[in-house]
Amino acid sequence: MSCNEHQHGPKIEAGQICNPDCFPPPNELVCIQVPKVFDQVALRECITKSIKVRKCNPEPHGPIPGPMPIDFEGITDFDIVEVKVISKTDSLTRSGFKKLKVFVKLGYKIHYSIGDKHETEYDEAVFNLTINEIYCPSCLAQIGVIKAKDCPGTYGHNKDKTLDVDGTLVKVEALAEAFNDVVHPETGILSFDIGAFFIVKCECIVQLLIPSYGYCPVPPEQINPAAQNCRTFNDRTRTPFPTKFFPDQKWNPLDRNE
Repeated sequence: MSCNEHQHGPKIEAGQICNPDCFPPPNELVCIQVPKVFDQVALRECITKSIKVRKCNPEPHGPIPGPMPIDFEGITDFDIVEVKVISKTDSLTRSGFKKLKVFVKLGYKIHYSIGDKHETEYDEAVFNLTINEIYCPSCLAQIGVIKAKDCPGTYGHNKDKTLDVDGTLVKVEALAEAFNDVVHPETGILSFDIGAFFIVKCECIVQLLIPSYGYCPVPPEQINPAAQNCRTFNDRTRTPFPTKFFPDQKWNPLDRNE
């Protein structure tokens, strides 16, 4: 693993280990089959959505109300619904690099209130991402090799991934947020913006030879703490005053002292 200085701290990239002396000799060398990330690209997109808010019918025996106020409460439960690779173009100058156009569909829930009634609606947003350059080589080492199909769900072929004919897995991760919401009470239309951060990865199922230190040890059994009361809370020996009120400002994964 190689390390370079980056504006957000040390940038960790695939390569040789920076400090090999920090690691003890392994117990054995093992061969594992895993999805390996060959390259990844980060990008952001922002779109504007508008939906027609459902309005409940008035009570059959009650007075006919005027326009009911619509109170927007928020958007939750963002989830990747579908990922498709629309196109993949080989680079003319760099072998193995490609330009990708990726279709990503996000689902979410919209929460609002009309009068005293709480409503929840499901909606979806579509993002068309363009990755200008990403190292995404063909995963098939030899033309004509026949591979057995994996069982359903193997290696996590989920809705956030798409498998190409060349064996490449294009995986998308997203972090989304809704903001700038506006409700138009006359029309019942709710408008809002969705900003999303995406990480697009190119993966291949490969066999890697890695050092192994054995299986992970069984953790110690949980100890049930004694019930807290004012006497134990005021005991400065049993309940010392906390020395840290805030998290660490910066964590360096390459610090040898950690």
